[in-house]
Parts: sequence; C-alpha cells; structure tokens
Amino acid sequence: MNIIFEGIDGVGKTTIIDNFRQDLESKKEIVRYVDELTQDSPISEILGKMLSDDPFFMLDKSFPTSIFESLLLAADMHYRQERYKYNNGYNLYDRDFLSILSYQKEILKNDYNNYMDFYKPFKEIVLFNLKPIDLLVYVHAPLEISISRVASRDNIIFLEKQKNFLKSLKKSLEEELIPELESQKVKVLKLDGREKPSYNVSKIYREIGYGKN
Repeated sequence: MNIIFEGIDGVGKTTIIDNFRQDLESKKEIVRYVDELTQDSPISEILGKMLSDDPFFMLDKSFPTSIFESLLLAADMHYRQERYKYNNGYNLYDRDFLSILSYQKEILKNDYNNYMDFYKPFKEIVLFNLKPIDLLVYVHAPLEISISRVASRDNIIFLEKQKNFLKSLKKSLEEELIPELESQKVKVLKLDGREKPSYNVSKIYREIGYGKN
C-alpha cells in the first residue's frame, strides 16, 4: 500500500508515522519509510542544503531561485515514486506531492506576480502519472498549536511572515488540494494531531481494513 501523510509543520504527523511504522514492523510487515529527503535520491544532498537554511526556506533569500527549487523537488518526488510505487509491503510517505504543491505555490507567489503561469504547468508535472494512493492521511491541528510546537522543537522565534506562510499553507491544503483529491475519489483520512498517537494509529488501521481479511 502507498500511504501518504501530509500536514503543515508541528501538527504531530511524524510522531503518528513513527508509531504506525513501529507497530507494523512489530507485526512483521514490510515497511518502507520515505521522507521528503530520501537519502538515496541523486539530488538529496542538494535538497538538504537548500532546505536547511530556514524553517520556511524562501523567507530570507537575497535572490529568487523558486523555479529552480520547484523543479528539483518535482524531480526528487518522481524519483521516489518510480522507485517505490510497485514494491510490496507498506510505503509510508512523510510528505509528498501535496507539500510540494502547497509550499511551492506560496514561494512562487512571493517571487512572481504572474506565478500562476508557472504554477499551473508545474502542478501538471508533479501530478503526472502519479503513483496509486491507497490512503492519504491528513494531520491537522490549530495553527497556534503548530507554531508553538515548531518554536519549541527548533528553538526559534516565529516572524509574522512565517506565521502567515504557515497559515497560507494550511489554507491551500484544506481549501484547494485536499478537496480536489476527494472529488477524484481518493480516500482521505483526517486526523487531529492533538489526539494520542495510538488512537490515530488505530483509526488508520480501521481505514485500511487491516486484519479483516
């Protein structure tokens, strides 16, 4: 199964994935954890440097490289999906195409007045021949909680523009991208990141019908 986990920073997404992954492994299932910077990608080192400068890496740049970054991220995503989409077992994607689309849309918007001229074909590239999605897990929490968690985790003080960036990401995911997938009959499970991870993991098991066969 291909199970994609999405959500903005600080919602508890990775904690849920870790708990789900460990539980599957305890049941002797084949599990592959695939994050947004898969280390065996040919460009993972470049992406790592690109994304490590700032929690929201577009905010403090002295020159725009957003189109370059967008295309690199799209290339990396297609590398990952072409490698893993037909494997047996459970592929758990810690962020995937929705994060790429929502982040890059906001970044492009910052750099270009006519950003939609690039974003529309970029979206088609990202969605081209997309891997089968057995379940999309969207983890959400109030924006204030996400900000508080990230600030504590990374020991940072949020700038107002970073708060606004997160707010725009959340809106893009919840008002554009998730509804678009639901209209295409993609199975979407929405989890409250404030709940206990074990409770959210049990909801994932119920959604995929684990143990019913």
